[in-house]
Amino acid sequence: MIRKLRSAALLLTAPAALGLGLAASGPATAATVHPAAACTTAGPLQINGFAFDPAAVAPGGSSTADLITTNCTNSNLITSEEWTGQWISSSGAYPPPGCPVIDPFIRSVAYAPGQEVAENTTYTVFPSCQATELAVTVHISVGTNAPQISATAILKIIQVTPSSSASSK
Repeated sequence: MIRKLRSAALLLTAPAALGLGLAASGPATAATVHPAAACTTAGPLQINGFAFDPAAVAPGGSSTADLITTNCTNSNLITSEEWTGQWISSSGAYPPPGCPVIDPFIRSVAYAPGQEVAENTTYTVFPSCQATELAVTVHISVGTNAPQISATAILKIIQVTPSSSASSK
């Protein structure tokens, strides 16, 4: 997924709207050092991509939110990330029936000069959740003087109705 996301990242700008999910698990990170000159942002950190894989799941399924960022400076950076999630319903009900509230979580990430970091977090959609999407937003702070940057990923939730499953038999 990271390779696909890296290719797609060329088309994305922050904030990007892409995906959603629920019960979060810890991050898996991979790092590569690249020259800071590869960045196209004026800020110290660039979001290269943020998306779910798979992009859609049925209730009871899981999806992984993949975030790729790059330190655009020639100095070490330590960032603070806040990951939040919100269920979205076509009926407008909040929270949608069967969907628990998602607590935000904070993560600190350290970067070497020019380093690219790939992180991922898995979200599970409860079988009873009647949401049609989950929006996960990451807010990244780089020190006290730099502006915060954000990106949002959207996960489509495929709701199967009894009439549609009966007609497919």
